[in-house]
Amino acid sequence: MKVIPYEEKYRERCHYICVHTGSPDNLVNTEHYNFSLLWYCDPYLDHGRAFLLVDDNEEVQGYILCAEDFKEYAQYMEGYKKKVHEVAPSFDYRCDISEYVAYQDKYPAHLHVDILETGTGKGNGTMLMQTLLESLRKDNVKGIMVGVAKDNERAFRFYQKMGFQILEESEGGYTLGQTL
Repeated sequence: MKVIPYEEKYRERCHYICVHTGSPDNLVNTEHYNFSLLWYCDPYLDHGRAFLLVDDNEEVQGYILCAEDFKEYAQYMEGYKKKVHEVAPSFDYRCDISEYVAYQDKYPAHLHVDILETGTGKGNGTMLMQTLLESLRKDNVKGIMVGVAKDNERAFRFYQKMGFQILEESEGGYTLGQTL
């Protein structure tokens, strides 16, 4: 496996990964499917920094997506919020990024990572994360944050291993951060 920068030709495969690594409802509920792509994938591909995990056959097996500046992210997410309202109105309540507002100055970047199950547990997440963090450091980004659900213990342990600290704990999850 290797890490490469995102190219538009891989968008469809990134969509596949987003849908298949998320909630099983993505596969049976059109609104959930649309929400997942509009909230967790396309904004980052359209405006952010993205790196892909590819196998020896150049097939994308995972990605790490990053919005580098929360203030810019908050602005362009308004457009995606409107799209969600149009095609997935029952998910309007999930269009909330307020958990990050308190941390935007110290941790202006935030990330989203997904890897197909066949690519997990082999150091690939670490390779993706190291690539992203190195890229952000090179561009003098001050810090990065991420939200993780409490029931996603595997992801929580991974972020801690990668140097993320708990910034806030809520009923449903954690906001984690790392200074760069």
